[in-house]
Amino acid sequence: MHRTTTTGGRRARRLLTAAVTAAAGAGVALAATAPLATAAAPRVIDGSGYAYNDWGDEGTLSIDSHSTNSDATALWQTVLYADGAKWRDSGGELRTFRKSDITGHFEERTESATRWWQKHEDLEDVDGVVGKETFGDADNSLSGPEPDGTVLFMGYRHTVAFKRLQGTYYVKVHGEWRKAAYKSFD
Repeated sequence: MHRTTTTGGRRARRLLTAAVTAAAGAGVALAATAPLATAAAPRVIDGSGYAYNDWGDEGTLSIDSHSTNSDATALWQTVLYADGAKWRDSGGELRTFRKSDITGHFEERTESATRWWQKHEDLEDVDGVVGKETFGDADNSLSGPEPDGTVLFMGYRHTVAFKRLQGTYYVKVHGEWRKAAYKSFD
């Protein structure tokens, strides 16, 4: 499924999801709003229940935080690739974030593409930092999990798959499924 708009689509879906959840009853509403991860020092990207609200309580990714060799960064870069995010090169030209840009290194290209993504999602903070607001907006495009743990991110350009096994997200890095950990990978 490919979306045709780039502005406000996820916010509308989040409001619709909230309305459906509220109408479904108190038990479902409580389950949908329960905290999914500990706020202090997250080690992996995690979640439970339906995937559409998994990431709003995640840690921070930026040039200053988890910038080097992080599979959590590779997961975010996969989102940028799926949505066709753009980054500005040193000459000021906009370039599309490609699959080959998924490196696990949060550098200037990723920061620039994140700013572009935040602007196109009409987020309040357009700062190139992936925090709770940015992660929380992105998770509105998640669906699943399927019985095998597959969670799909339905991007504007590409649909990509993650795995969520026993509450932990996995991202494909260089053809291998890796735990989406904030710490450096080998």
